[in-house]
Amino acid sequence: MEKKTLTLRDFFNLEAELNGVTNTKTGEKVFQGLLGQKLSLKTKYWLTDLSKKVKVETDACEALKNELIKKHGEEKENGEILINTFIKGDDDKDILNPAFIEFEKEYTTLLNEEREIEYKPLSINDLGDVQTDENYSIIYSLIIAD
Repeated sequence: MEKKTLTLRDFFNLEAELNGVTNTKTGEKVFQGLLGQKLSLKTKYWLTDLSKKVKVETDACEALKNELIKKHGEEKENGEILINTFIKGDDDKDILNPAFIEFEKEYTTLLNEEREIEYKPLSINDLGDVQTDENYSIIYSLIIAD
């Protein structure tokens, strides 16, 4: 097993590289993800193991993001808490919401936090037969050259 330090932003990107990205409104797959490619069972096993570890970190970060939304947002009539990006200023023109600016600052600080992840290193042979147009930049950093 190897260890690597990643920012929480990298964890979100790695989760997308592994599992793909789906448009939540249309259900359309925007990015396939490496686990959606044809892989050997061994490689798929280790990538799935990595995906589970990544999910723990991204879920924890999402929970903290939701706390920031509660801290800086306003509760709407339906009980939903939102932070408007723009609000009406004194002259009735739209201005950037100071609460949104503060949320963005704190959330960016959170995303720049680093965490260590332990994973089974991949060799280029593990992924040698994958044919894709997609780019997996974080996964590439986990490959050990033969």
